[in-house]
Amino acid sequence: MSDITRCYPQLYALSERLLAAGQLAEYNLVQAIAYLDHPQLHSLACIGIPSRFNPWETPGFSNVSYARHLQIIEYLSRTDASAMMLLPGASLSTRAVLTLGNEEQQARFFACFAKRPAWTFFAVTEPQIGSDAGAISTELTHGEQGWRLNGTKMLIGGALLASAGLVFACYQHSRRLVMVFPDDTEPTLQRESLDTVGLAGAGLSRLTFKDHCVKEEDILGHERRELLQGLNALSQVFERHRPMVAAMALGTAFGLLTALDVRLLPTAARRWVGRQWRKYHAIYQQMLTVAEGYSNGRHQYALTSQLKRNATRLVEETACQLPHLLDRDDWLDDRLLHKRYRDSFSFEYMEGTSNVHLLNSFRAPAAQGISL
Repeated sequence: MSDITRCYPQLYALSERLLAAGQLAEYNLVQAIAYLDHPQLHSLACIGIPSRFNPWETPGFSNVSYARHLQIIEYLSRTDASAMMLLPGASLSTRAVLTLGNEEQQARFFACFAKRPAWTFFAVTEPQIGSDAGAISTELTHGEQGWRLNGTKMLIGGALLASAGLVFACYQHSRRLVMVFPDDTEPTLQRESLDTVGLAGAGLSRLTFKDHCVKEEDILGHERRELLQGLNALSQVFERHRPMVAAMALGTAFGLLTALDVRLLPTAARRWVGRQWRKYHAIYQQMLTVAEGYSNGRHQYALTSQLKRNATRLVEETACQLPHLLDRDDWLDDRLLHKRYRDSFSFEYMEGTSNVHLLNSFRAPAAQGISL
C-alpha cells in the first residue's frame, strides 16, 4: 500500500485543519466552515470539476487520477470524515452534469463556483421509498404555466448551503434529472435540516418542492431517450461515488484502529485488532482495484457494491468493540474517539443501504440500473 502523502505532502497540514474544523463543528458550524476557507482545501474539494469551470484548481491538485483521489479521501478521513464532508464542492452532481448536460447547461450549473467554492446537492432518496430510483414519486409536470416540480426528498447532503443541485424526478413514464438553483426567498422550495448522531458535516436535509418553477433548459438530457439519461446516468454517478463512501469509511476505521494500537490491550484483544488491520489492508487493495477498473472504462456495479459494504461493515465492527476493549475512564474522556465512534455508524445512510448493496453484489451488471 503506497503512502499518498509522498505524492501530496500538503495533506499533513490539511489534516490538522480538518481536525480543528471538525471539533468546531460540534458546537459552532459557522466557525467550522470559516476555518475550512483555505486555498488547498478549496482546490481539493473541487477535484473533478473541469478546469474551464474551476477557478479554484491549483497545481498541487490538478490532474488527480481517480485512484489517487480515493487515496486522498481515505487519508483525510483518518482525521475527520465529517469535517471533510463539510467542504464545498460538486460531489455527485459533477458526473451527471458532465454526462447529460450540454455546454450551456454545464456552464450554468458550475457558474456558482466562479466567485467562491460552492455547495451542491444530488437529490434521489425519498421518505418511505429510500433510494429505489424506480419507485420515486417526485414529479416533473408541464402545463399552461410551464414546468413544475412537486415532491419531497430526504437525507440530502449539503442542500442547506447549496447554490445548485440536481433532483431526480418522474416525467410521464420516464425519469429526468432537473437542475435546481435554491433561493431562500423562493417559497416553493423548503429546506429543513435533519438531526443526525454522526457525520454532522454531511448536512443532511429534507427538501420539499411545491409547484417549483423549472426552466426547460434546466432539464438534463430532455431531448434524449430515457435509456440514455435517467436511470443509466444514475448508475454511472453512483458507481463512481460508492468507492468514495468506502474510502471515508476505511479512513475512519484506520483512525479507530490506530487509537487502539497506542493503548495497552489484553493479548486476545491485540489479536483481534491485528485481524481488523488485515481486513483493512485487504479492503484498501480492493478499493485500488476498483479504481483501476473504473479508470480503464469498465463498469463494476457488483464490485463497487461489495467494496462499499465491506468498508462500512469493517468500521462498524471496529467501533462496536471500542467500549469493550478500552478502560472505562479512557473511553469516557476521549472526545475525539467518541466522535469517530458516532461517525462510524453513519456511513450506512450515505448513498444506499447494506441490503441494497448486498443485492447488487450478486446481480449481473446489465440488471443493475434500477436500485441504488
